[in-house]
Amino acid sequence: MSGALAVASRILLTLRGDRRTLGLVLVVPVVIIYLLNEVFERPTEVAPVLLAVFVFMLTYILTAIGFLRERQAGTFERVLVSPISRLELVLGYVLGYGLLATALSLVLLGSSIYFFDLEFEHGIALFFLVEWLGALTALAIGILLSLFAQNEFQVMQFIPLVITPQVILGGTFVPVEELPFFLELLARAMPLTYLIQGMNFVVLDEGTTRDLWVAIVALLFFTELSAIAANEVIRRVR
Repeated sequence: MSGALAVASRILLTLRGDRRTLGLVLVVPVVIIYLLNEVFERPTEVAPVLLAVFVFMLTYILTAIGFLRERQAGTFERVLVSPISRLELVLGYVLGYGLLATALSLVLLGSSIYFFDLEFEHGIALFFLVEWLGALTALAIGILLSLFAQNEFQVMQFIPLVITPQVILGGTFVPVEELPFFLELLARAMPLTYLIQGMNFVVLDEGTTRDLWVAIVALLFFTELSAIAANEVIRRVR
Protein backbone atom coordinates (compact mmCIF):
# COMPACT_ATOMS: atom_id res chain seq x y z
CA MET A 1 0.00 0.00 0.00
CA SER A 2 2.97 2.32 0.58
CA GLY A 3 3.75 2.14 -3.13
CA ALA A 4 0.23 3.23 -4.03
CA LEU A 5 0.45 6.17 -1.63
CA ALA A 6 3.79 7.18 -3.11
CA VAL A 7 2.36 7.16 -6.64
CA ALA A 8 -0.71 9.13 -5.54
CA SER A 9 1.42 11.73 -3.73
CA ARG A 10 3.65 12.23 -6.76
CA ILE A 11 0.63 12.70 -9.03
CA LEU A 12 -0.87 15.34 -6.75
CA LEU A 13 2.44 17.19 -6.43
CA THR A 14 2.84 17.19 -10.22
CA LEU A 15 -0.68 18.41 -10.90
CA ARG A 16 -0.53 21.09 -8.24
CA GLY A 17 1.24 23.42 -10.65
CA ASP A 18 -0.86 22.44 -13.67
CA ARG A 19 -3.12 25.45 -14.20
CA ARG A 20 -5.18 23.81 -16.93
CA THR A 21 -6.04 20.89 -14.67
CA LEU A 22 -6.83 23.14 -11.73
CA GLY A 23 -9.03 25.24 -14.00
CA LEU A 24 -10.85 22.13 -15.18
CA VAL A 25 -11.47 21.10 -11.58
CA LEU A 26 -12.19 24.43 -9.88
CA VAL A 27 -13.43 26.87 -12.54
CA VAL A 28 -15.04 25.03 -15.46
CA PRO A 29 -17.79 23.33 -13.36
CA VAL A 30 -18.85 26.69 -11.87
CA VAL A 31 -19.04 28.32 -15.31
CA ILE A 32 -21.03 25.40 -16.75
CA ILE A 33 -23.57 25.37 -13.91
CA TYR A 34 -23.95 29.16 -14.12
CA LEU A 35 -24.64 29.01 -17.86
CA LEU A 36 -27.15 26.20 -17.44
CA ASN A 37 -28.93 28.17 -14.75
CA GLU A 38 -29.25 31.10 -17.14
CA VAL A 39 -30.49 28.94 -20.02
CA PHE A 40 -33.06 26.72 -18.26
CA GLU A 41 -36.16 28.28 -16.73
CA ARG A 42 -36.52 25.43 -14.20
CA PRO A 43 -33.05 23.89 -13.91
CA THR A 44 -33.99 21.63 -10.99
CA GLU A 45 -35.97 19.36 -13.32
CA VAL A 46 -32.97 18.69 -15.55
CA ALA A 47 -30.26 19.00 -12.88
CA PRO A 48 -29.83 15.24 -12.20
CA VAL A 49 -29.18 14.42 -15.84
CA LEU A 50 -26.96 17.44 -16.45
CA LEU A 51 -24.89 16.84 -13.32
CA ALA A 52 -24.48 13.15 -14.17
CA VAL A 53 -23.30 13.90 -17.71
CA PHE A 54 -20.90 16.67 -16.70
CA VAL A 55 -19.28 14.91 -13.75
CA PHE A 56 -18.79 11.83 -15.95
CA MET A 57 -17.44 13.79 -18.93
CA LEU A 58 -15.17 16.13 -17.00
CA THR A 59 -13.71 13.34 -14.86
CA TYR A 60 -12.98 11.27 -17.96
CA ILE A 61 -11.18 14.19 -19.65
CA LEU A 62 -9.29 15.07 -16.47
CA THR A 63 -8.07 11.52 -15.88
CA ALA A 64 -7.43 10.36 -19.44
CA ILE A 65 -5.38 13.41 -20.43
CA GLY A 66 -3.56 13.52 -17.10
CA PHE A 67 -2.61 9.85 -17.32
CA LEU A 68 -1.53 10.28 -20.94
CA ARG A 69 0.79 13.11 -19.93
CA GLU A 70 2.37 10.77 -17.40
CA ARG A 71 3.20 8.38 -20.22
CA GLN A 72 4.42 11.10 -22.58
CA ALA A 73 6.75 12.48 -19.90
CA GLY A 74 8.22 9.01 -19.34
CA THR A 75 7.11 8.99 -15.71
CA PHE A 76 4.85 6.02 -16.23
CA GLU A 77 7.64 3.92 -17.72
CA ARG A 78 9.97 4.77 -14.84
CA VAL A 79 7.35 3.67 -12.35
CA LEU A 80 6.85 0.42 -14.28
CA VAL A 81 10.46 -0.62 -13.74
CA SER A 82 10.39 0.32 -10.04
CA PRO A 83 9.74 -2.24 -7.26
CA ILE A 84 6.10 -1.09 -7.06
CA SER A 85 3.67 -3.86 -7.99
CA ARG A 86 1.16 -3.45 -10.80
CA LEU A 87 -1.69 -3.47 -8.28
CA GLU A 88 -0.07 -0.69 -6.25
CA LEU A 89 0.51 1.25 -9.46
CA VAL A 90 -3.15 1.10 -10.50
CA LEU A 91 -4.33 1.87 -6.96
CA GLY A 92 -1.95 4.81 -6.79
CA TYR A 93 -3.28 6.35 -9.97
CA VAL A 94 -6.88 5.71 -8.91
CA LEU A 95 -6.21 7.28 -5.52
CA GLY A 96 -4.35 10.31 -6.92
CA TYR A 97 -6.84 11.13 -9.63
CA GLY A 98 -9.64 10.03 -7.31
CA LEU A 99 -8.84 12.94 -5.01
CA LEU A 100 -9.07 15.30 -7.98
CA ALA A 101 -12.37 13.69 -9.00
CA THR A 102 -13.62 14.20 -5.45
CA ALA A 103 -12.70 17.89 -5.61
CA LEU A 104 -14.48 18.15 -8.96
CA SER A 105 -17.58 16.49 -7.50
CA LEU A 106 -17.59 18.88 -4.55
CA VAL A 107 -17.29 21.92 -6.83
CA LEU A 108 -20.19 20.69 -8.97
CA LEU A 109 -22.22 20.02 -5.84
CA GLY A 110 -21.56 23.46 -4.37
CA SER A 111 -22.25 25.20 -7.68
CA SER A 112 -25.52 23.31 -8.09
CA ILE A 113 -26.70 24.25 -4.61
CA TYR A 114 -25.81 27.91 -5.18
CA PHE A 115 -27.15 28.39 -8.71
CA PHE A 116 -29.89 25.73 -8.97
CA ASP A 117 -31.06 26.03 -5.36
CA LEU A 118 -31.40 22.24 -5.25
CA GLU A 119 -33.25 20.49 -2.46
CA PHE A 120 -32.13 16.88 -2.19
CA GLU A 121 -35.02 14.51 -1.53
CA HIS A 122 -32.79 11.94 0.17
CA GLY A 123 -30.10 14.13 1.65
CA ILE A 124 -26.99 15.79 0.33
CA ALA A 125 -24.70 12.98 1.54
CA LEU A 126 -26.46 10.37 -0.58
CA PHE A 127 -26.33 12.69 -3.57
CA PHE A 128 -22.59 13.15 -3.16
CA LEU A 129 -22.09 9.39 -2.83
CA VAL A 130 -23.82 8.71 -6.15
CA GLU A 131 -22.02 11.61 -7.83
CA TRP A 132 -18.66 10.43 -6.48
CA LEU A 133 -19.24 6.85 -7.60
CA GLY A 134 -20.03 8.13 -11.08
CA ALA A 135 -16.81 10.14 -11.08
CA LEU A 136 -14.87 7.09 -9.89
CA THR A 137 -16.29 5.02 -12.75
CA ALA A 138 -15.35 7.69 -15.30
CA LEU A 139 -11.89 7.84 -13.72
CA ALA A 140 -11.29 4.11 -14.15
CA ILE A 141 -12.56 4.23 -17.74
CA GLY A 142 -10.32 7.23 -18.43
CA ILE A 143 -7.23 5.39 -17.19
CA LEU A 144 -8.12 2.32 -19.25
CA LEU A 145 -8.78 4.16 -22.50
CA SER A 146 -5.74 6.43 -22.16
CA LEU A 147 -3.55 3.34 -22.29
CA PHE A 148 -4.62 2.93 -25.93
CA ALA A 149 -3.98 6.58 -26.89
CA GLN A 150 -0.73 8.06 -28.16
CA ASN A 151 -1.72 11.74 -27.90
CA GLU A 152 -4.43 14.00 -26.50
CA PHE A 153 -6.29 14.03 -29.83
CA GLN A 154 -6.74 10.27 -29.63
CA VAL A 155 -7.99 10.61 -26.05
CA MET A 156 -10.67 13.00 -27.30
CA GLN A 157 -11.56 10.61 -30.13
CA PHE A 158 -12.82 8.13 -27.56
CA ILE A 159 -15.56 10.60 -26.53
CA PRO A 160 -17.81 10.07 -29.59
CA LEU A 161 -17.00 6.35 -29.50
CA VAL A 162 -17.51 5.63 -25.80
CA ILE A 163 -19.05 8.62 -24.00
CA THR A 164 -21.54 10.07 -26.52
CA PRO A 165 -23.53 6.81 -26.98
CA GLN A 166 -23.95 6.68 -23.20
CA VAL A 167 -25.28 10.25 -23.16
CA ILE A 168 -27.76 9.48 -25.95
CA LEU A 169 -29.01 6.14 -24.61
CA GLY A 170 -28.54 6.57 -20.84
CA GLY A 171 -31.79 8.42 -20.16
CA THR A 172 -30.70 11.96 -21.01
CA PHE A 173 -33.35 12.52 -23.67
CA VAL A 174 -35.65 9.48 -23.47
CA PRO A 175 -36.26 7.14 -20.52
CA VAL A 176 -34.31 3.92 -20.99
CA GLU A 177 -37.52 1.90 -20.66
CA GLU A 178 -38.94 3.59 -23.78
CA LEU A 179 -36.04 2.66 -26.03
CA PRO A 180 -36.32 -0.19 -28.55
CA PHE A 181 -35.48 -3.49 -26.90
CA PHE A 182 -31.98 -3.92 -28.33
CA LEU A 183 -31.08 -0.31 -27.52
CA GLU A 184 -32.39 -0.74 -23.99
CA LEU A 185 -30.12 -3.77 -23.57
CA LEU A 186 -27.20 -1.70 -24.81
CA ALA A 187 -28.08 1.13 -22.43
CA ARG A 188 -28.18 -1.30 -19.50
CA ALA A 189 -24.56 -2.18 -20.26
CA MET A 190 -23.43 1.45 -19.89
CA PRO A 191 -22.38 3.04 -16.58
CA LEU A 192 -23.83 6.49 -17.31
CA THR A 193 -27.30 4.92 -17.39
CA TYR A 194 -26.97 3.97 -13.73
CA LEU A 195 -25.42 7.29 -12.73
CA ILE A 196 -28.43 9.13 -14.19
CA GLN A 197 -30.76 6.62 -12.53
CA GLY A 198 -29.18 7.23 -9.14
CA MET A 199 -29.17 11.00 -9.62
CA ASN A 200 -32.87 11.03 -10.49
CA PHE A 201 -33.64 9.16 -7.29
CA VAL A 202 -31.61 11.27 -4.86
CA VAL A 203 -32.62 14.64 -6.37
CA LEU A 204 -36.16 14.16 -7.71
CA ASP A 205 -37.22 11.01 -5.83
CA GLU A 206 -37.87 9.23 -9.12
CA GLY A 207 -37.79 5.44 -8.92
CA THR A 208 -37.45 3.21 -5.90
CA THR A 209 -34.82 2.39 -3.30
CA ARG A 210 -34.11 -0.77 -5.29
CA ASP A 211 -33.27 1.40 -8.32
CA LEU A 212 -30.79 3.31 -6.17
CA TRP A 213 -29.06 0.14 -4.96
CA VAL A 214 -28.93 -1.23 -8.50
CA ALA A 215 -27.27 2.01 -9.61
CA ILE A 216 -24.72 1.92 -6.77
CA VAL A 217 -23.80 -1.74 -7.36
CA ALA A 218 -23.58 -1.21 -11.12
CA LEU A 219 -21.25 1.79 -10.76
CA LEU A 220 -19.00 -0.16 -8.40
CA PHE A 221 -18.99 -3.05 -10.85
CA PHE A 222 -18.02 -0.89 -13.84
CA THR A 223 -15.30 0.78 -11.78
CA GLU A 224 -13.79 -2.53 -10.71
CA LEU A 225 -14.10 -4.00 -14.21
CA SER A 226 -12.30 -1.02 -15.77
CA ALA A 227 -9.57 -1.11 -13.10
CA ILE A 228 -9.01 -4.84 -13.65
CA ALA A 229 -8.83 -4.32 -17.41
CA ALA A 230 -6.34 -1.46 -16.95
CA ASN A 231 -4.24 -3.68 -14.71
CA GLU A 232 -4.16 -6.37 -17.40
CA VAL A 233 -3.12 -3.88 -20.08
CA ILE A 234 -0.36 -2.52 -17.83
CA ARG A 235 0.84 -6.07 -17.18
CA ARG A 236 1.22 -6.64 -20.91
CA VAL A 237 3.07 -3.33 -21.27
CA ARG A 238 5.42 -4.34 -18.50
